[in-house]
Amino acid sequence: MVLSILTLAVSLVTLASAVPVDLLTRQTTCYSGVYIIGARGSEEDAGFGSVASVVSGVLAAIPDSGSVAVDYPASVLDPIYSESVTDGINAMTTLIENYVGNCSGNIVLTGFSQGAEVVTDTLAGGVDKPDPISAKTAARISAVAVFGDPTFTHGQSFDAGTDTSTNGIFARGTASASLALLNTYASKIKSYCDTGDVYCASGDNSTAHSQEVPTWRTDAVAFITSLST
Repeated sequence: MVLSILTLAVSLVTLASAVPVDLLTRQTTCYSGVYIIGARGSEEDAGFGSVASVVSGVLAAIPDSGSVAVDYPASVLDPIYSESVTDGINAMTTLIENYVGNCSGNIVLTGFSQGAEVVTDTLAGGVDKPDPISAKTAARISAVAVFGDPTFTHGQSFDAGTDTSTNGIFARGTASASLALLNTYASKIKSYCDTGDVYCASGDNSTAHSQEVPTWRTDAVAFITSLST
């Protein structure tokens, strides 16, 4: 009996060692539509948070598409905001690179508030942030829609929403390399910010911030679909 159990254990170990490590830890599903990666806002529950409606809209509009939520703290104090954003960038970069390395389809990025900064910093970097993804990797991204991005800088061709004159609380410098790099992807991006938004417009209207996804969701889905089909 003991010998039989030992033999079984050895067989299982042998089988496991014969399977590539990647297959033991993750499996990538590829889609002929798009793979939409979403990042929630600060302190929202794990998952897609406010951009869930954008994700579901894209999935309904583009057949054979898939989605994944970025697994990161989305916190303000524990860990502090900057560390949380960095965690989000690293997690999003891994998701993008894994998909690009295993699949041939297009990727869509979306995020709200802190999640919006995660998206744009992943594309363009920022102060004390991880390096942005490569241009070759970014070429696989068909569309980007972000809402209430604290790094919003007014006057860019990809700005959307009602705010036309105010920068976000962490706005990219108008002469910064980060903003210049983000502008190389301008045709793929819509960054929604409404007047008075506390974070993307440095205002005092928290309602404006929370309403940006409901207000612009239909427009965002149409924009994503137009570039991804």
